[in-house]
Amino acid sequence: MRHRVISVGRPSGWAKSAAEEFVRRIGGFAGIELVHVKDGARQEKELLEKSEGWQRVVLDEKGKAADTAEWKKDFDRWEREGRAKTAWILGGADGHGEGMRGQAALVRSMGPQTLSHDLALVVLLEQLYRVESWRAGHPYHRS
Repeated sequence: MRHRVISVGRPSGWAKSAAEEFVRRIGGFAGIELVHVKDGARQEKELLEKSEGWQRVVLDEKGKAADTAEWKKDFDRWEREGRAKTAWILGGADGHGEGMRGQAALVRSMGPQTLSHDLALVVLLEQLYRVESWRAGHPYHRS
């Protein structure tokens, strides 16, 4: 699998360090890149441009929450179907509009709680690492 995580804004402090660490770890199991776009009037256009040619998964509070086993099933299915390039799209403070959600192959929620933008990025990267390491037979995930 190849993952492109596209985020509005840049993490700082602890979140930047955690994101860099998870990107490093994910790279041992799958392709990964972290792309940032500026918050503002053009962000939706930039998110779409940066995800062109990739299967889009939009992270949004209106999406469907899933447990880690379901994430793994999705990854396995996407790979079998030849959809192994996935763009994970995190919006800005106001989330995504209907237009962005409509462009997604999947709209997924990180759960019912409200997360800061930086924390949502780190949680997403941890889940990508967890699933990819599980798929590779690494003992990080314990089910």
